[in-house]
Amino acid sequence: MEDNDDDFFSDEFDSLPPGTWVELEQSAYQATQGQASQYHHGHGRPAPRDSIPQPLAQPSIHTSGTLKPPPRLHTGYTNEYDTLEVGELEAEVHDNVALHQSHNLLATNHGWAAGSAIDDAMDVDEQGEGGVHQWHAHLEKLEREKEQIRRELAEARIQVETKAGEIAIIRSKQNKVAEDHERQMEALRQTIADQVTEHKQAVEAAISEGKMLATENIFLQNELVDESHRFRNYKSRQRDEEKNPPVTPSKNRVLAFRDGFDDDEMAAVSPSKSASRSKRSTPTGAGKRKRQSSLDSPIGRPLSPSGELIMVDAPADDPDPSFEEDDIHLTRASVRNQRAMKLLLNHCMVPGQETDIEALSKVCFPSELTRPISRIILDELAKLDKGSYILEYIYTIGPLLHRTITEHFYEPVPRFLSIIRCVLSMSDAPLPDLIQPLVITLQDSVEVNAVPRFKFSPTAREKARVLRQTPQSDLNLEVDSTEGLRLLYQMASELLHIKSALDDFWRKVRHTFILVMLHGSQRLKDVVLVIHLLSTSVRPDSFGPIMPSEGAQVDVQRWIIDRLSHMLSEPVLPDEGMEPYAPHDICAMRLEALLLLESLAFNPAAPAREHGSIIIATHPNALARLFRSIHDELDALYSSPPEQDVRFALVNGLMRLIFGVMRRHGSSINMQDKLSRVPGAKQKHLVVLTRLAFCDGSVLEAGIDDETVDMAHELLEDWTNPQEAESLAEVFPSSRRE
Repeated sequence: MEDNDDDFFSDEFDSLPPGTWVELEQSAYQATQGQASQYHHGHGRPAPRDSIPQPLAQPSIHTSGTLKPPPRLHTGYTNEYDTLEVGELEAEVHDNVALHQSHNLLATNHGWAAGSAIDDAMDVDEQGEGGVHQWHAHLEKLEREKEQIRRELAEARIQVETKAGEIAIIRSKQNKVAEDHERQMEALRQTIADQVTEHKQAVEAAISEGKMLATENIFLQNELVDESHRFRNYKSRQRDEEKNPPVTPSKNRVLAFRDGFDDDEMAAVSPSKSASRSKRSTPTGAGKRKRQSSLDSPIGRPLSPSGELIMVDAPADDPDPSFEEDDIHLTRASVRNQRAMKLLLNHCMVPGQETDIEALSKVCFPSELTRPISRIILDELAKLDKGSYILEYIYTIGPLLHRTITEHFYEPVPRFLSIIRCVLSMSDAPLPDLIQPLVITLQDSVEVNAVPRFKFSPTAREKARVLRQTPQSDLNLEVDSTEGLRLLYQMASELLHIKSALDDFWRKVRHTFILVMLHGSQRLKDVVLVIHLLSTSVRPDSFGPIMPSEGAQVDVQRWIIDRLSHMLSEPVLPDEGMEPYAPHDICAMRLEALLLLESLAFNPAAPAREHGSIIIATHPNALARLFRSIHDELDALYSSPPEQDVRFALVNGLMRLIFGVMRRHGSSINMQDKLSRVPGAKQKHLVVLTRLAFCDGSVLEAGIDDETVDMAHELLEDWTNPQEAESLAEVFPSSRRE
């Protein structure tokens, strides 16, 4: 067998004639067809003849077993088809075999049985028995892959359908949630609209009710006046009846000499009228009362026995003086209340805009969103009864202002402050009664921004040694600290003539409030207002807030002196983002502080009292700071600043204050010890005294008074020996004092 296989492709096949080659092919085809049919029967897979298509089931082969050549080939190679090469014949034979293979594969793909003799013969011819097994294995593999693909496709379709269902469910839920949300929002909008409508109706009802009450009040006042007049008339008539009780009239005496006429027929006439013009009185019928004649006319007056008229005084309308005074007082109070009520209910921040009640009807406290502030005001007014509408209104607004500050709800604060200013501007406002509800609350409103500014003051940040402006983020711009200070100063100024009320005012002022406001980080105009406010606290034996004990009072006064003396040289810083203060404004503020120090040291109301000057003399730093301030002002004057007039006033005032304190308490002052407490004060105070004592009155020093020069020269002589004084006089020979 091996030899045969080796010789299978030998060259002897090339030498075979064409006819022999064709016969070999035919015999090989027959042998292959028989083996293929046996193979199919042997594997138990017979191909039913009914399932094979007729064109392929009947091949073009004779039953005798001889293979008929293709139509274009003939058994003999004649000159009809020219000479045919062997290679061409092999090509045609191979093409025939490939055609049979393609038919066999097509039949397999369509489920045809592979038992055809022609196909089996071609497969065996090309590949042999091993090739058939490979083809069948390959087909089974393809079938398995096809089945796997079908299963995967079915699973993928199931997953797609599942996902589509889930997506549809999610979309339906999302649409439902959106519809529910839209319904809730619509219900909420409707609820808000209903609440707004109810609120507007409530406000309108309150306004109409207030107007109705005002109208009823006017009618009641008019009725009260009418009733008072009726009562006064009734009392006057009653007094008249008590004075002249009714008596039975006596009959006229029968006169001795008669003229022939009845007395009833006689008519009393005026003597100036003739008897011919007189008329007889109408006789009264029986059972009828006579009509009483008026007492003001002479007709009907009784006659004397001599015929003269008896003059009777008419009842005088003399009302009760005490009742009339009470009635007038009640009427005036009602008129004032009515005028104040109209003014306050119609008050608005800007003329032409909505009133306070209308504006506050749109605002609610964060802790009470169901009731507007206007409703709270009306409810509280209905509960109070203090006899004055102004007092009742302030006792309502004051606690509300305190509540806004406590809850950090600053929107209505400007309106409340505007209402308070309106009340304080009224001529009939009971100022002593307004101290209790306003003084503490106004301080709280000022401290809303004053406390943050105090944290950034130069004194509070002394350890940091960095001057920083107050950030705008730490401030509440809705609250104006200046407006609160103006109201406090206005109240104190109007209470100056009422000592008890002014003392009550200063008992309500906190000393911490005053000390916090006297710092360079506060607004410049706020510092000036606090200085003016402190000027109203100067009393014969004390100043500043009134403390419960004497020791606390002395401490507070010392702290105030300390802050005022420090403000004479402390830098003043505006808030962050604001323009720096002008030098003239800073000097003006320091001049106000100096004037307050002078009024504290030399009390104009009690010049003999020395409690203020003693505090300045005993203060460890006050006098040294005054000398340092004079030195700084003199240095600034030599540059000819625009504010030199104010600086001259500062120099003259500082020297006057120092000289006055030294004259009063110089023997008890250790000046060297005090100067050593302030850096550079020892040198500066000698320089200051020398400059002022030997001032020659030039243009740069023209504003310095002669009194200032004399006082400086006198102090310089006290603190220097005669030799030093003579040497200084030789250095400055052209001094103004000479």
